[in-house]
Amino acid sequence: MKNVFVQTFRSHGSIEDGFLTAIERSTGLPFDVKRIYTVANTKDNNIRGFHAHKTLWQIFFAVHGEIDVMTEAPDGTQEFYKLNSPEKGLVCGPHIWHTITYHGSAILMVLASDNYSEEDYIRSYEEFQKLNG
Repeated sequence: MKNVFVQTFRSHGSIEDGFLTAIERSTGLPFDVKRIYTVANTKDNNIRGFHAHKTLWQIFFAVHGEIDVMTEAPDGTQEFYKLNSPEKGLVCGPHIWHTITYHGSAILMVLASDNYSEEDYIRSYEEFQKLNG
């Protein structure tokens, strides 16, 4: 699917000391980051998202636990991703409808290509489907 792919970042460390994952432009980051946010303390099987963006790029990371992401392109193509490793990020670009399901005590970290702008959101599924036409 266009505008959605998994990006793996290098992780260094050991079971004894833990692992460090650096996320930099030179390590595969596909855009400059202008905003970082986390979602934590959700209830098990809580589903969030239900929107797309007009221009924003994001990378979703499960920094703790397991998160499922369902993505949909305007043409109706759907893909499912299971995030459960902090060195794997799901790159999600513009015009991708997404829903995110949190399992247990999962924590999501998101890197975004721009600051928050309500005008960039497509919150109506019907409006999103019109992008294909």
